[in-house]
Amino acid sequence: MGAVLAVALLAAPQWGQAHGGVVAEEDVCLLRMGFLQAHFTLHQPDSRGAAEFCEEVPDVGPTLFVIEYLHEMMKEMRLSFRVITDDQGFGIFANWDDVQSIGDLEAQTVFHRPLVAEPTGVVALLHEFAEAGGYIGIVEAENSANGKAYNAVFYFEVGNVGYGLIPLFVGLIAAAQIGFWLSTGTLQRFARRVRRRQAPSPG
Repeated sequence: MGAVLAVALLAAPQWGQAHGGVVAEEDVCLLRMGFLQAHFTLHQPDSRGAAEFCEEVPDVGPTLFVIEYLHEMMKEMRLSFRVITDDQGFGIFANWDDVQSIGDLEAQTVFHRPLVAEPTGVVALLHEFAEAGGYIGIVEAENSANGKAYNAVFYFEVGNVGYGLIPLFVGLIAAAQIGFWLSTGTLQRFARRVRRRQAPSPG
């Protein structure tokens, strides 16, 4: 049981810090597209003031996406940003292959900014979410000089619709504990004691 618990504890931080193309490192959210990186933050100025969010936003309503390039060459690249509903339930493990497997991407699109170069190196996009739920962000960058394309896919939640990976983590710990009790006979001994106590006394 100790080994299983140790694995669970080691895995939990990785689940929380590596959801698709967004990675939380030292309280900074990084958007990764191959070797390219950008700072990525979510804001809800109307309801949350100056608070910054990474992969979940607490309220339904106006949400500001801010992408700040960390590579000078990105200023010359065309970049698109799309948000789709997670109708297929890909969740935090959503990736580029999943996006490509969607037959009609437009049908799930709630926001789309097409490929545009941003010479300032900062992209700020505002979208008003009408419904709580899970969404997938898709960022694509195109280098017109060499024709290379880069992408990042990440899952995020709007409106506190769930508890992230907490239920999965708790379930894993509970399963490990139950497995330990079964392997040591603890549950069987407990069941026998309960049956003896519930059995009617003679006479």
